[in-house]
Amino acid sequence: MSPYLENFSSKIVYKLIFILFLFLSIAVVFFANSSYNTKTLDLISMAEKNQVVIEASGTDVTLTKVKNSFIVECNITVVGHDICGLYIGLPDDDGIGFSLKYFESLNFNIIEKSTSKNYDDRVRVFVRANLSSEEKASLGVKYKYHAVRIKAEGDGVVPLSRFKVETWWEDMYKVPFELAYYDINNVSSIEFFFNEMPIVSPGKYSLSLSKLKVSGKIIHLDVVYKILTLVWLFIAVLAIFSYLFFKFKEFKKLKGQAYKDSSVNLLNALGFEARYSRYVGKKVVVYRIKIINWQKLLRHFGLATANHLLSKVIERSALRYKNDFYLSARLNENDLILLKKGERFSAEMEKDFLDSLLSSIHIIGLGDLCLDIKVGICEEISLPGNKDIILERTEISIQSIVGSKSLLQLYTSEISREAENKAHLEKLIEIALNQDAFYLLYMPLYRASSNKIVGVEALLRCSLPELYSLSPEVYVSVAEETGLIRDIDLMVIEKALTDFSNFELYEDLTLSINISSKELLDTSFVGHFEERVLKSGVSFEKICLEITETFLLDIDCTCINTLNEIRGMGCKVSLDDFGTGYTSFQHLINFPADEIKIDKGFISGIKSDQGYSVIVDSLFLIADTYQYNIVAEGVETKEIYDFLVDKGCDVFQGYFISKPIPLEGVVLLNNKIDKDGL
Repeated sequence: MSPYLENFSSKIVYKLIFILFLFLSIAVVFFANSSYNTKTLDLISMAEKNQVVIEASGTDVTLTKVKNSFIVECNITVVGHDICGLYIGLPDDDGIGFSLKYFESLNFNIIEKSTSKNYDDRVRVFVRANLSSEEKASLGVKYKYHAVRIKAEGDGVVPLSRFKVETWWEDMYKVPFELAYYDINNVSSIEFFFNEMPIVSPGKYSLSLSKLKVSGKIIHLDVVYKILTLVWLFIAVLAIFSYLFFKFKEFKKLKGQAYKDSSVNLLNALGFEARYSRYVGKKVVVYRIKIINWQKLLRHFGLATANHLLSKVIERSALRYKNDFYLSARLNENDLILLKKGERFSAEMEKDFLDSLLSSIHIIGLGDLCLDIKVGICEEISLPGNKDIILERTEISIQSIVGSKSLLQLYTSEISREAENKAHLEKLIEIALNQDAFYLLYMPLYRASSNKIVGVEALLRCSLPELYSLSPEVYVSVAEETGLIRDIDLMVIEKALTDFSNFELYEDLTLSINISSKELLDTSFVGHFEERVLKSGVSFEKICLEITETFLLDIDCTCINTLNEIRGMGCKVSLDDFGTGYTSFQHLINFPADEIKIDKGFISGIKSDQGYSVIVDSLFLIADTYQYNIVAEGVETKEIYDFLVDKGCDVFQGYFISKPIPLEGVVLLNNKIDKDGL
């Protein structure tokens, strides 16, 4: 039988048992509260059979019986010395009295009458119980009196629990507390008397008793409820144990599945953590694989296709290398880890292993797809007990090659120091942001045709001593890796706009601001940017945002929409460091830019024999084809400047024009050029 059917059958059985016990419990409760569970002693009927004695009590009294009624009549002439009532003596076969322990109520029909207008119209009902021989000896009296007071108006019911020990009896015989307890186990009689004892008003008094019964349950309700409580407690305990037993069985069956990533048939993070301890102390080589293009695969093809591609790659690799690894796990969507037995792969085998991961897989309807990966390796002579150690080491190895062409990196002390340096730089950047230690200089842009400074590019600098001597490219790259770049970008935008609005600059001067390509992936960036520009009062038409060309490799619809929104405000977009990336003509067609800036690497080598001149010619042709404005960066000498002018270039930037200067120096520089020329 399958586990599902077995579990289903067990549930049906337990449900039937539960329903059966539920109906039985309801039936028991119904029976316990019904007349079938009631026992009744009719004392009037027993009196007619001489099983019970009914007598009148008092001095001048008569007792008559009319049909089923016993009537006592009293003529009270001397007040303060007489009583009037009925005495009902109960059966006493063993000489110790009749037990009312298992009875619950006294049911009667009694009517009182009197010719006296001043009498207390209540009737006192006594339950007289025999005392034990020890109690008799102690108190010198035979009986204990319990009583209630009622209105004698016909039918009445009094729970026996309402009877209380009479205080006059306690006072008269000086009964100690421990003997003054409620006790109806050995009852000798039930008595009905006019409440005034003795009667204080003269006149004729009568009591008519036509019904007297004691009733109770054959099986007491408290016993029934206790039994049912115990039964259901037992059922609850049994149900809990059964539930835990079946859950334990399910857990054992599903434990393997809980530790597996079913989409790729590897252990997941939980499975890796659970199995890791088995290999502690063994010689292991850890291969950590990060899938760099995972987000791109998700955007273009969806999760199902990305998982299918990964599963096929793993399946192909496992066929050849499965026996080489202790375990393989998927820590998250784009993160795999493998513990290889013993030594690291040979160079040839490692290449084959990487090829098995990198080679494309044919996906029906989509064509050939492949993974782009980075691999971090650490060699452990004795696998440490703390898995976080190897995760940290392999993560450091991977991060050291992100952005490079290297596929894998072995963890070394040098790599670790570089990571520590990077972490130190991250802290310094945070300090600089908190202390407002960043400031801006501006690199002028010169237009040859008008002999005029037409724009400035805001460049980041830092006054913090530890960062002052470093190239901004060093700490900006760290900021991009750690996510601090967004704080820096917004700070640069705000400072540049503030500077631009605080100085009196000529009308047609433009402001270029570099932003990280990550901002274009942030849908909130446009709102933050627009808010700051509007607050500054700087015209959108005077602003140009610069983005590096390498960003085009990861461009998607979100980025295009962001750029279109920025251009829709009136800003220009410039493609910085053009020529250094791998931009295709297709990228350029789709990219909404107004300007390209030729990288200074090509400009500085333009007079060499390395073909840079031909490349620059091609870049001019591309700019002309796509109708981009063109800017030459890194113009350091007059010779290069003249050469580019002859090529048709009109806008220049570099130390030949000016080094980066404070914004207030731009007007002075422009006046100098206007007067003296370059």
